[in-house]
Amino acid sequence: MAVTVDKDRYYLIFFFILLICLISSKLYQQIFHKPTTHLNLPPSPPALPIIGHLHLLTPALYTSLFSLSSKYGPLLYLRLGAARCLVVSSASMASEVFKTHDLAFSSRPLFTFADKLLYGTSGFITAPYGDYWRFMKKLCVTELLGVKQLERSRTIRCEELRRLVTKVIEKATSKDQVLDVGGELMRLTNNVTCRMVMSTRCSGDDDDGEAERCRELVKESFELAAKLCFGDVLGP
Repeated sequence: MAVTVDKDRYYLIFFFILLICLISSKLYQQIFHKPTTHLNLPPSPPALPIIGHLHLLTPALYTSLFSLSSKYGPLLYLRLGAARCLVVSSASMASEVFKTHDLAFSSRPLFTFADKLLYGTSGFITAPYGDYWRFMKKLCVTELLGVKQLERSRTIRCEELRRLVTKVIEKATSKDQVLDVGGELMRLTNNVTCRMVMSTRCSGDDDDGEAERCRELVKESFELAAKLCFGDVLGP
């Protein structure tokens, strides 16, 4: 019992010391490092120290942003810890952002989860905007998704679709078998992609649950990307 109480006390003291350090650092920056130029920022609700506007967001994020936009306008500035966000909620403002000023908003911040992926920030999805990203985009458009490449892979798609339809018919005519539609579609996607890239099938009819493992891996990757990292919010 005494050991548990001592641990709780140490954790509480550590938490208060960390909180005092964060508040002191923020106050020091605001007092001694005032910006020389005043930024003309969009309307913003009152913010709290350190966390900013995180307390205004609920698990139903779209409802929180809708209520804030209804009160402060279609262009809204939010500070989520150390991250600064611009909320755009009208078609005219979205056109200005994605068409007129697209280069200013074309890059993406570096998140902690990106280092946990297979190729880190070298992938097409996680790479920041620049020469490398433009090269990867051109490579994907011309070599992977181009008209000639899609025409060359037409036979592959037709063969895999024929296999899928045949299997669906066989399962439908059998009374004691159940068809896992999600697994079959995942197997179709795996085989089409692998045959286009590596000229071989990766999920056979006896793949021992390989399609299901691929589906779980994709699901886990999306869940990992959607998680909130403490360092991304409050800064390094």
